[in-house]
Amino acid sequence: MRVGVVTTSYPREEGDPAGAFVAGFARWLAETGCAVEIVAAGPGGASIDGLSVSRVDGRGLFYRGGAPDALVGGGVWAWGHAARFQAALAARVARRGARWEAAVSHWVVPSGIATALAIGRRRHLAVAHSSDIALLRRSMAGRTALRWLARRADLVYSAAHLVVEGAPGRVVAMGIDDVTGGSRTRGRERFLLRRNTALFLGRLVAVKGVDLLLDALPDELDLIVAGAGPLAGALRERARRFGPRVRFVGEVRGEEKRDLLAAADLLVVPSRVLDDGRTEGTPTVILEGLSAGLPVCATRVGGAETVLRDGETGLLVDPEPRSLRTALERLAGDPALRERLALAARIEGERHRWAVVGPRLAGDLLEPWVRTAVRGA
Repeated sequence: MRVGVVTTSYPREEGDPAGAFVAGFARWLAETGCAVEIVAAGPGGASIDGLSVSRVDGRGLFYRGGAPDALVGGGVWAWGHAARFQAALAARVARRGARWEAAVSHWVVPSGIATALAIGRRRHLAVAHSSDIALLRRSMAGRTALRWLARRADLVYSAAHLVVEGAPGRVVAMGIDDVTGGSRTRGRERFLLRRNTALFLGRLVAVKGVDLLLDALPDELDLIVAGAGPLAGALRERARRFGPRVRFVGEVRGEEKRDLLAAADLLVVPSRVLDDGRTEGTPTVILEGLSAGLPVCATRVGGAETVLRDGETGLLVDPEPRSLRTALERLAGDPALRERLALAARIEGERHRWAVVGPRLAGDLLEPWVRTAVRGA
């Protein structure tokens, strides 16, 4: 079965975390026996993990901070560039999609709309995340476009809070690749960890809330910030008052990432709601932390509450410094709590591997014989 995957974010080279969950599902589809072809925003490689990738130039819109930030700060030029990208993406999908039997799109705009127009009534799994829904909710035209897509495709929201009235769809959090197997000893040495250490892992953009974390960091904890993004410079400056207690290590991949997850004492996901209403879907880093057996402390924002049970598999707090600080102090001072949460996290994390999530996300996308083989029926 020939399946096209249309997305604005996809790894630009092996190990790139950009669009990692998109790539994870594409690999899962390939493992079922599907012939998978990717159409993605560029720049980037033409073959990633053995899958062919056709790139449409998206420089200035994607990867660094994301399209919403680029559009808000880019003025008329950015919106014009976005319109040109939309047209180029639709044309590329129309050409490539002629031989597809089914398609998967990630982000309703521009990918979902372009795909629906190109492939007609063929099977189409359209996945909505967070930035696209925030954009569409702002206008009657956007909401109308989403409702139109819901009638033509199998619409999936990555978190329940994203569901738009009149545009029904399933809710399925994205899956994760295996992040276990790291060495705590090697990670502690590699990243020079000496005390109890909290880990932030993600893009350095406003919605991720690293500034909130810096305001909440208690004296009992050191902090490793692993990631890159447009706010890196401002956040480093803000963290100078902590001295060596807060270190920025840049983007981590592969063995480095697994070792860091093994070496940290807890994971912090301090997501926030922006003034324009934008927030996260279900952060995959929470799922990675669970899978790696890390106690997770996250704010009650986006889809965090759908994957964390407060006091059982992690701690959930309000997105403000005092609540976050109290939770971090509690974790720092209670090794038994960390151990209990870590044990529950490992068990919960198994539910979010692609082997489990893939069939749920695929739904009726695949031919009956493929679905039967995948589910072991």
